[in-house]
Amino acid sequence: MRRTLVFVGSLVAALAIAEIGLRIGLGLGTPPLLRADSTVGYVFQANQDVHRFTNRVHINEYHQRSEALLSRPDSTFARILFLGDSVTWGGVLTDQSDTIPEEVERRLSRHCSKPAEVLNASAGSWSVGNLQAYVEKYGLFESDLVVLQIGTHDLTQPKSTSDVVGRHPSYPNENPTLALEELVVRYLWPRLRPYLPEVPGAIAKGFSLESGSKDQLARNLEYLRTLVADIRDAGMPIVILHTPNRDEVVPGGTSEATSYRRRFLRTADSLRVPVLNLASGWKGHPQVSRFYRDFVHFNERGNAAAADTLSEMMRERFEGLCSSATTMTSSP
Repeated sequence: MRRTLVFVGSLVAALAIAEIGLRIGLGLGTPPLLRADSTVGYVFQANQDVHRFTNRVHINEYHQRSEALLSRPDSTFARILFLGDSVTWGGVLTDQSDTIPEEVERRLSRHCSKPAEVLNASAGSWSVGNLQAYVEKYGLFESDLVVLQIGTHDLTQPKSTSDVVGRHPSYPNENPTLALEELVVRYLWPRLRPYLPEVPGAIAKGFSLESGSKDQLARNLEYLRTLVADIRDAGMPIVILHTPNRDEVVPGGTSEATSYRRRFLRTADSLRVPVLNLASGWKGHPQVSRFYRDFVHFNERGNAAAADTLSEMMRERFEGLCSSATTMTSSP
């Protein structure tokens, strides 16, 4: 009996130490939380500040991964609005300061005569339809320039809905009871599941985030036309940052999206929207394989490389970005 009590006590102590270590060391138990949104699909809950895997994630009052918006009584600084998916969002493995928008903000502030404020309105698995819906609901924040980050995987991805929120482990709407629970359910079980017998109901199912079809591409291009029209009606210039999948740019890689991209680029050209096409700009780059964290997402090095090229393009192409925001125009 005594041995049993000692064993149970030791087990409880070990679990308590593990729980505390996971919370303090890795930030498990307090993930960035989302909420369903009838217009957008889902957004991050407002006013969060958490640390995950030692990386800071701050969500402001407008559900953006940015600091609170600065008061702007005049044009003492330039404001750029990023709209994108998980590539722009950066994920919890990327610190707030290392996301593409933050990297761009530093470069513009360093090279321009006035500071820049770059807003990061994004979320994982947002498609073009979600970007358009976000602008429809929350507006453009009197920005001087709007950057649309559209990846290869976004070209045929349907608009994401609120169905996943609170039901898929990657889209939590409340904190788990235990950090250990999150470790098992969100991180360990999905990796072990392919090697184990099927357990019905163990993890929410039926939420496919796979790409769609040519018909979906047509719908997404309509979303893009609407979004561009809304931005233009507000008198703001636009640039598209097109981000490729890893296998499209690494040596020996192949892509099945060439025809989709061609149609997308033709549409952007017809709308007279400049595109920074990293699929062509990075192909053959000697270091490109080191820009990716996985098949789709950039790591800190990739974010910095994208920000280098984009900020240079923005300074060269958009007159006044670094001086007078009120007079900024874009060349065709």
